[in-house]
Amino acid sequence: MPVDDIVAPVDFSAWWAWTGALLLTAVVAWWVTVFVITRRRPEESAAASPPPPKTYAAGSDPFVDLRVAYLAKVDEVDRAYHAHEIDVRELHLRLSSIVREFAGLRRGVDTSVMTLTDLEHLTGAHRLANLVARYYQPSFARSTDETGVEGLDGARTVISSW
Repeated sequence: MPVDDIVAPVDFSAWWAWTGALLLTAVVAWWVTVFVITRRRPEESAAASPPPPKTYAAGSDPFVDLRVAYLAKVDEVDRAYHAHEIDVRELHLRLSSIVREFAGLRRGVDTSVMTLTDLEHLTGAHRLANLVARYYQPSFARSTDETGVEGLDGARTVISSW
């Protein structure tokens, strides 16, 4: 067979063309499906956007509503303690939870899982760390001499002044 002879191309079966077109269509359909499922809907993005920041006059307290809400929680625990619905141990556990929640919202970090050492290293939270340390003994001891008044006053002081 001479080198200069022209040879006809090899015939491919039609099913190769159909398979290629089908695979290409499947890939495109997969991409479209992923795009449609994962795109952010306008109503979701409007709901997910944070509210605009409040503006406060110079010298005003932006945490006044937070303070009022958490002082009300302390008052509720105080009422339950004096009505003998909870004991001194439960009082200190609840107060610890309240001041930790307040600190978390005030600082923007999750203080509910912080150890006492973590709280001590939190900037500006020295009084909070001292208060939580004072709550440990009545919260976890078998018996205590605490009356609960010091714990309630400490919680009110930290929430009011921090």
